[in-house]
Amino acid sequence: MPSGENSIATRFSSENQPVTQGRTPGSKNRATVARKVLEMLIRIPDEKYTELLKSFPDLEQSITVEDYITMQQTVLATKETNAYKAIMDSAYGAPKEQIEHSGGIGITDQPVIFE
Repeated sequence: MPSGENSIATRFSSENQPVTQGRTPGSKNRATVARKVLEMLIRIPDEKYTELLKSFPDLEQSITVEDYITMQQTVLATKETNAYKAIMDSAYGAPKEQIEHSGGIGITDQPVIFE
């Protein structure tokens, strides 16, 4: 059997065991922590609440972090394409990037009429 630092025989030596590496048992991963933060309730500061009421008249002053971020992104989406894309992808999923290859390409002599 080959020996050496890079050989399969020594890949998991007594010092290098998968059990001793990685996240400690019971610790939360990033997605769990992010979901917990997004579910937290916050109170919107008065000046920001007044500003958001113009766009969202039924808004309550105490909402989740996720709702607050989504509202901020929605307001921004009226001015920025990336913000709009992020909101639409979150709501409806990102569009599939595929091209239909079946069928032929037709060229016609008929004029295109826009109504």
